[in-house]
Amino acid sequence: MKRPLPFLSRPLLFALGLLLSFNVIAQQDAPPPPLARATAQDVTLNLRNVDIRTLIDTVSKATGINFVVDPRVRGNVTVVSSTPMDRDALYQVFLSVLEVYGYAAVPSGPVVKIVPSINARQTLQLHGRGEALITRVIHVSTVPVMQLLPLLRPLLPPQAVLSAYPPGNVLIVTDRADNVER
Repeated sequence: MKRPLPFLSRPLLFALGLLLSFNVIAQQDAPPPPLARATAQDVTLNLRNVDIRTLIDTVSKATGINFVVDPRVRGNVTVVSSTPMDRDALYQVFLSVLEVYGYAAVPSGPVVKIVPSINARQTLQLHGRGEALITRVIHVSTVPVMQLLPLLRPLLPPQAVLSAYPPGNVLIVTDRADNVER
């Protein structure tokens, strides 16, 4: 024969149990945001309106690249991918996101600096592909470079730098690798 406890009624026990369950739910850690699925080689990014530093941290962990982030690099980003990417593809997506938001990745020794694009020219020491900034020296043999400057400037995006060195008949182009390759 069961004897109910006189001072604890069923509604009170129910309320106490409910209160304790809310406490347990509130103490659970939030799930890690960026990597939805990851294997040793492939990563699927699903970031919605997260701080850009979260993206930088995610890319750093996935690629093993160390980043130094300029304090002016701020904002929220959204990156959604439906298929897994290898490390190289992930890094190219990352560079594209940086470009869209007005930032650039500038390799500097063992780290990559993330800076506003307008400052990237000043810290440029790149040799890269895709969205990375590069400087290319082009030797011209058929036409004086000073005649080429006014013809080529309209073909370049506004952030590109085109200059000439007439004594060596050389053009110097600094821009995104994809643009310079064209």
